[in-house]
Amino acid sequence: RVGRRGRGRGPRGSAMGKPQRKRKRRTHVPDENVHGSLDPSKKRPPRALVLRTGKHTKVVKKLEKDLKLCMRPHTADKLKQRKGNVMKDFLNVVGPLGISHFLVLSATERCQYLKVAKTPQGPTATFRIEKWSSSGDFASAMKRYTAPVGAFKYSPLLVLSGFKNADRHGKLCATLFQNMFPTMEVNKLKISNCQRVVMVHYSREENSIQFRHYSINQQPAGVSKSVRDILRRELPELGHLQDISQYLQGEAEAMAGGLGDGDERSSGSESEGEDEDNTVEGAQTSDRVRGGAGTKKNVVKLREIGPRLELSLVKIEEGVCDGKVLYHAYVSKTAEEEEEQENKRKKAADLKRSRREAQDANVQRKREG
Repeated sequence: RVGRRGRGRGPRGSAMGKPQRKRKRRTHVPDENVHGSLDPSKKRPPRALVLRTGKHTKVVKKLEKDLKLCMRPHTADKLKQRKGNVMKDFLNVVGPLGISHFLVLSATERCQYLKVAKTPQGPTATFRIEKWSSSGDFASAMKRYTAPVGAFKYSPLLVLSGFKNADRHGKLCATLFQNMFPTMEVNKLKISNCQRVVMVHYSREENSIQFRHYSINQQPAGVSKSVRDILRRELPELGHLQDISQYLQGEAEAMAGGLGDGDERSSGSESEGEDEDNTVEGAQTSDRVRGGAGTKKNVVKLREIGPRLELSLVKIEEGVCDGKVLYHAYVSKTAEEEEEQENKRKKAADLKRSRREAQDANVQRKREG
C-alpha cells in the first residue's frame, strides 16, 4: 500500500539489502562406532566382523547372513569379501573400522566350524557346529511370522547361563561372548530399546553351548486383544458397527464362548498366558512401550527368530586364528612336544622377519642407486 513504510530486505534477508556472510552449519555427526567417542570417558562399543573362509563356503552362506543381522548395529555388514582375501587383509582394517571381534565361518565335507577371535592379539576359540537353524527355518515353521520391525537398530541383550560351574576354558568362552556385545547401563537404559536378546547356555554334562536369538515383545497385562489393537493404533474394520462398544463386547463374548483367535492360542510364543513368570511390574516411566505406554504391568514374550546354534569347543589358540594352542579337546601333547612346536614357530617367525628385512634393504638399495 502507498504510504506504508517497511524495512528493506535483500535477497538473503539482510538489512538494507546488504548481503550477509554465509554461515556454515555442520549437520554431519561423526560416527562414534568408527572414529571413537568424542568424550574420552566413553568407551567405544565392540564391533564384530562376520567372515567366511575355506572352500565349502556356500554351505554357511545363510548362517553368515543371520549372524550379521544378529550382531547389528555394531557390525560391518556392508563390507564385501572376495575369494582372494586372507586373514591378513582383514587384520589391516581392524583399526580404521574399529573391529574388536572376528566371527569366522568355515566348512568341510563333514561339518562346519565357527571361530570367535578377539582382535588384535587374541585369543581365538574354535567351535564345531553340531546343529544349526537359520532364520528362514523359524519363519517357515511359524503360522504367523512377523519380522521384528526396527529391532535391529539397537544392540541385543546378552544372557549367559551355566558358565558359573564351568572350567577355565568354559569361562574363557563366556568372556569372549560377553565382550562381543556392548555394556548396558541400567540407569540410562530405555525399555523401548530392549527389543532383542541373545541367550548363550553352557551344558557341562554334554560339553556343548547353545546359542539362541529372540525378539522381545511387550504387551499390557490384563487387556484383551481388541483393546491392544486400539492401543497399537491398528484399528479394525468398524463400518458395520454403530458404536465401538459393540466391537469390544463382541470380542468379550467370543472369548467367553471359546471362539477366540485360534491362531493366537495355538502358538506358544503368541499365547495369552499372563502368569507370574511372564508379567513384569515396573514404575511409571515416560518411555513408550508398544501397546502399553505408561503401564505398570507388562507381559514380556520371547519369540525365537534365529539363528540357533549348538556348538562344541574344539580348541583355544593364543593369537588371532594362529598361535600357540592353549587347549585342545581331542589332542594332548607332552611338555617336550609343546616345546618343540614352540621352537618351530619361533624359527618360522625369525625366518620371516629376516626375509622381510632383506627385501626392504634391497628395495632401499635400488632406490638409492
